[in-house]
Amino acid sequence: MKKLLTLSLLSFLLFFGCNQDSEVTSPVDNSDNQQLKLISLPTPSGGLSVETLMTQFKEINGDEGGKFDIKFNYEGGPFGFVKIDSKLEFLAGAFVGTADISQTHNTDFASMTFGPSMQFSARVVHSLKIEGVDLSGVNPNTLDFVYIDANGNTHAVEYEEVKMDASSGKLEVKNAELLHFSRYGFVN
Repeated sequence: MKKLLTLSLLSFLLFFGCNQDSEVTSPVDNSDNQQLKLISLPTPSGGLSVETLMTQFKEINGDEGGKFDIKFNYEGGPFGFVKIDSKLEFLAGAFVGTADISQTHNTDFASMTFGPSMQFSARVVHSLKIEGVDLSGVNPNTLDFVYIDANGNTHAVEYEEVKMDASSGKLEVKNAELLHFSRYGFVN
């Protein structure tokens, strides 16, 4: 009887102790969405949207690789101007065939949307520098560059460096590795 009771108790503990709903054995929620806020981009003078002003396309051969660099300025913001410098580099074999790649800087936030939707087989890196952004209230210790999914959730992106300079309103990410095309941006 004692063995049966011990075996029953052990079975009970194993069943309920290893239950996937158990808080003890469930993985920690590593969601990046806790208290992250997209950094705003100044509105252009004259009422045009940034998308109207800054959507560019370039044909890239994914088998050979290539670069897609854009530089753009517009009037607006606390410094009187906004400068955007975006560099995309595709290593050979990033995707099969050729595609018209698009880069669009979003109107409200310091973020870029890339298209068409695709996953990459080889490394694709993105470096982005934006100057003329109001960075008051932005903590340089929590500044990050992330992927933003369709539901607005943020996900970590590997990069070489992310930095800011509040005196010039400069945000910069160097060599962010893009595993797929979507929306990427600066958060705090």
